[in-house]
Amino acid sequence: MVSINGLSSAFPKNKVYQDDIKNLGRKLFSSKINFKKMEKVYDNSGVKTRYLSEQLSWYLNEHNWSERNFLFKKNALSLLKKSINKTIEKTNTKPEKIGGIILINSTGISTPTIDAEIFNLFNFGNDILRLPIFGYGCAGGVLGLKRAVEIFKSLRKSILVCNVELCSLTFRPQIFSKENIVSSALFGDGCVSYFVEEGGDCEVFESLEYTWKDSLSLMGWGVENDGLSVIFDKVIPEFITKNLPNVLNKFPLKNFDGYILHSGGMRIIEAYKKILNNHKTIEESQIILSNFGNVSSVSVLLVLMEMIKKKYNGKFMMS
Repeated sequence: MVSINGLSSAFPKNKVYQDDIKNLGRKLFSSKINFKKMEKVYDNSGVKTRYLSEQLSWYLNEHNWSERNFLFKKNALSLLKKSINKTIEKTNTKPEKIGGIILINSTGISTPTIDAEIFNLFNFGNDILRLPIFGYGCAGGVLGLKRAVEIFKSLRKSILVCNVELCSLTFRPQIFSKENIVSSALFGDGCVSYFVEEGGDCEVFESLEYTWKDSLSLMGWGVENDGLSVIFDKVIPEFITKNLPNVLNKFPLKNFDGYILHSGGMRIIEAYKKILNNHKTIEESQIILSNFGNVSSVSVLLVLMEMIKKKYNGKFMMS
């Protein structure tokens, strides 16, 4: 039986409210654009609170890529250390018995990769398998799990999976695009860790991976002199509504008791509601969005964590 076990999270200490972010946006953007028209982006985002790596004053100023990436590495390691310690304690696992580490992120870079840094923080065996995955974006919560299951079935040893996303460190205050403003209204920071192993909090039954042709423009990063610039298309909710049902119909399991869905934003959640007949479990994604914002690949695992905490029982689709 392949299961997820010991799912834990960690967040930066800087908790902010949406009004704080809206005031930040007003300071930055009101002299350049009609900010009154953009205020509804903050009001309708579905986000009430979230956690940021740096204090709000940091986001008022321009920063180079070197500084951003230094802060990414520093904050990512601090959060991952806390989260992994929780996971190890919950499961009473000895680090030397772990067969592999999978590290998923899309918001900062490091060579050697962050999993190599993690290796030095715990008493892992020298023969541990390491798999760093960059660039899955929001899908990395589910796809990282899928890779972990595949590796576990090969090694038959516990696989440590870590997702860390520090989305706020990519914010560029000098850019007045709608995408940059929307990103400031949505994205937060945090990390999760868990084991894929025999037995645990929830069993993984089946999986399906699907890639759409000619969809590269929907979401991603541009590479600029001062860092990564956010790319996302306003058609994403419509794309989900039109295309996701066809993929769900291909899935080998049917008759679900509920859904564990990426909390990408209110328009994304409204698309889920249309497709899935406003199923009551979609509320859990809405709660995570409200409390943490969109934390990219971390978000869907926060939804799962919430549902484990509330003792949901049955067969659920995670997407």
